Amino acid sequence: MSWHSDDRARTPWADDDALGSDLVTAVSETDLYDRVLASADLAFRAHRGMVDARAGLEMDLMLLELVYDSGAIDAPVGVRDRSGGSSRTLVFEGDALGVEVEVETASIEGQLIPPRPGHVTLRTPSGDIASVDTDDVGYFRFDVRPDGPLRLECSNGEGTCVTQWLPY
Repeated sequence: MSWHSDDRARTPWADDDALGSDLVTAVSETDLYDRVLASADLAFRAHRGMVDARAGLEMDLMLLELVYDSGAIDAPVGVRDRSGGSSRTLVFEGDALGVEVEVETASIEGQLIPPRPGHVTLRTPSGDIASVDTDDVGYFRFDVRPDGPLRLECSNGEGTCVTQWLPY
C-alpha cells in the first residue's frame, strides 16, 4: 500500500496538535504509560550500547597487523635478550603507524614506527593500567606485570591505532 497526499486528509491526525492530544489520552492510563516508558528506556539503552560498540569497532578498524613474532619462529632454545631474561619481540604495522615491542617478564618496552614522539597506553580487558609519552624517537617502557591479555593503543602525529590482544 502506498501513501498518497490525499490519504493524509482522511487520517484523524491531520496536524501535530490532534496527534499530541490523542497520545496524551492514550498514555494517561497507568499501565500503558508504564509500558511506553519501559520501551523508551529499553530503546535508549540499546542505542547507547550501539554507540559504545561503534566506538570500539572504530578502534578495532585501526588494528595494527602483527607482521613479526619471535615466539612464532624456530628460534634456538634458550635465546635470551640483553638483560639475561627471556623475551618476545613483536612488530605491528598499520597504514601510517606501527610499533615494535619487546615483552619481558616484568616489563614491556618498544618504539613507535616511524620514530617520533607519541603516546602509548597499556590496556587490559578491564581498562587502562598505564600510559606514557614516548621520547623523541618514539621509545617507551612500562615496568608492569599485568595478569592476562593486554593491548597497546599508540598515537603520534600520523594517527592512532591499537595492537591485537596479546597473552601475558
